[in-house]
Amino acid sequence: MSNKKQFVYLQIYDKIKSNIENNIWKNGKQIPTEHELMDIFNVSRDTIRKALSKLLQDGYIYKQAGRGTFVRKIKSNYSLTLLESFSEQMKKRGLEPSSEIIKITNIMPEKYILDRLEVNAEENIYKIERLRKADNEPMCYEIAFVPESLCKDLDKKIQNNASLYDLYENYYGLNLSYGDMSLEAKNASEYVSKVLEIRPKDPILEMRITVYLDFGRPLYYVEAYYIGEKYIFSTTLPRKV
Repeated sequence: MSNKKQFVYLQIYDKIKSNIENNIWKNGKQIPTEHELMDIFNVSRDTIRKALSKLLQDGYIYKQAGRGTFVRKIKSNYSLTLLESFSEQMKKRGLEPSSEIIKITNIMPEKYILDRLEVNAEENIYKIERLRKADNEPMCYEIAFVPESLCKDLDKKIQNNASLYDLYENYYGLNLSYGDMSLEAKNASEYVSKVLEIRPKDPILEMRITVYLDFGRPLYYVEAYYIGEKYIFSTTLPRKV
């Protein structure tokens, strides 16, 4: 009898997990109550509680006293083994990417940005500030610096939800080759927290990356701030080169 009960609660566990992984029950949203789940799956309360206990243990759900049970937000895994755009990364995870342009300006940047882009002080640089979203939730605040000489009139071409990678490769005919990246854990500043809709000093991951063209010239430099609780950065480390 006990084996049969165990088999049933694992079936319920798998069905609920499938609803979460397939985004039927969305991240951060409340799931049905125990009584509602009993009706949905036509099983006992004990079976539902065992299934929920395992889902809680495995990190798929969390409980809030007096409010109910919610789908735990699954962190997006940003692979560091390929040069991919934010849109490509999100689509791989079954999430709908979008972008909101905060500001586009033509600037004379600070020296460290000129050095990153390997240009002189007379070069005009586009500064593009965007809020990157997945399933309409803020994920990343991004500041990109692009030489005007490589992407003329970029400020007129880019729109909300546009992919910069698509513009670089398919409109300007540029071949992206590789990127040099650094990551640093930080606490969100007042401004970054406001843009990302998090609390000041919440943990964030700051990514700095310079992306190069196939002939070795830097195309752009980006400073990106990812919400710490929504991201895992991963890579593959060979034993020997």
